[in-house]
Amino acid sequence: MNPTTITAQPGSPFIEIVRDFDASPGQLFRACTDPDLLTRWLGPRDVEMRIHEFAAHSGGAYRYAHVDTDGSEHVFRGVFHAVERNERIVQTFEYEGASGSVSLETLTFEDVDGRTRLRTRSVFPSVEARDAMVASGMERGIRDSMDRLDELARDAERPGASRVVVDISMSLDGYVTGPGADPEHGLGAGGEPLHAWVSDPTPRDAEILHRSFIETGAVVMGRTMFDVVDGPNGWADEDGYGEGEDRIPAPPVFVVTHAGPEKIRLGERFRFATGGIENALAQARAAAGGKDVMVIGGGSIASQVLHAGLADVLRIHLAPIVLGGGTPLFPEGNPATVRLEPLGAVSTPGAEHLTYRVLK
Repeated sequence: MNPTTITAQPGSPFIEIVRDFDASPGQLFRACTDPDLLTRWLGPRDVEMRIHEFAAHSGGAYRYAHVDTDGSEHVFRGVFHAVERNERIVQTFEYEGASGSVSLETLTFEDVDGRTRLRTRSVFPSVEARDAMVASGMERGIRDSMDRLDELARDAERPGASRVVVDISMSLDGYVTGPGADPEHGLGAGGEPLHAWVSDPTPRDAEILHRSFIETGAVVMGRTMFDVVDGPNGWADEDGYGEGEDRIPAPPVFVVTHAGPEKIRLGERFRFATGGIENALAQARAAAGGKDVMVIGGGSIASQVLHAGLADVLRIHLAPIVLGGGTPLFPEGNPATVRLEPLGAVSTPGAEHLTYRVLK
């Protein structure tokens, strides 16, 4: 196991933490900016982490709590000043139990002979504030965190470690299309506002789209949705999943179906999984290369994956519209309860972007 080095020179307001990881800069950057992954390593092993707010972009903010075994909470917060993908994060850090003592942290991700050196340099407002942090017992939390991050990074290297993420836009009353959806009218009557955050994105929406695309290794959809995207008003050859991105190579798409179509309009990126949902997910994991398997619908497939306990993460883009009918994400008569843990929320004019961990 790689050692963690913590340096706090006497009389200096700085603390520097250095650790080498057998992982890529991209893997570690994701672990530091994805709230689902962050909860799996940040903090001592014997505390639970609860995220109240987490928006890892320049100008965004975070707030989370570490909960001891006796239920007591220690709450931390800060603001992101710079988030440079796979290279650097600059953020403030403040413990609400010592309000007013704010440190500035810079995390850098350096490729060193195929490994990644994570360096965290913190500057405190005074030597006294730095010494108080050292005296608080921070060393145990740092070493536990770095060891847990190392374990997480090693897990990400194993085949089949891809997360299954259900990612779908939904109206306030629970519909993923309007009424009358068919191959020529994929979103149904009045359903276009569901995807307004995609068709007319704010910079924050665009960032969410970009991050989702680069983290996707494979896509899973149902046959009904495939008939829409392959239909006359569906995806263009050069667009589709990841529209507007550099899509070479585009992630493969696995379609859950009883039988493949005789011919398709779109290219060879579509593969037809006739062995059921679990078989489709297994094929997608094998192709994803450790990245996410993205289940994008339609509503029936997304619901089945959730209720079968096959999803790890649920992302709902909640559009500000009440459709009154259409395709529900959660139809009546589902066989099992789906328990969720909130991981983060981002608000834009087009949607409330909600992220949950699916509890097994």
